[in-house]
Amino acid sequence: MTDSLPPSLIISWVVLFGFVNTHQRHARSFRGASQGYLFALQASVLLGSLVGLGLLGYYFTQVAWYWPLVLFVVGSLVGGLLFGFLDVKIGQLGMSMFAFIGWPASAVWAFLIIRGLHP
Repeated sequence: MTDSLPPSLIISWVVLFGFVNTHQRHARSFRGASQGYLFALQASVLLGSLVGLGLLGYYFTQVAWYWPLVLFVVGSLVGGLLFGFLDVKIGQLGMSMFAFIGWPASAVWAFLIIRGLHP
């Protein structure tokens, strides 16, 4: 299992999904005056979701078909719960601002991990 689903990939996916999910929650409950910021949140959710799906597709080509499903379920549950908790503790605005850098960085990290796997 460690060869096909390394812990570092789980962590990077949790961070990626958690930050994209933070932007999704923030956009859904947005009450600010800046429509530009709302658009940036929505664009980030769209782009982050597409990147995440692309990474899952790439991962699918590198390992057995079921590992991307396991990664999606485990990472999404843990990422959603953990980052929902962090939104409450740190504040949604602070988490949202950090997410603009956090999810792209974790996506690059996940890509590098997947690229290093040997089929």
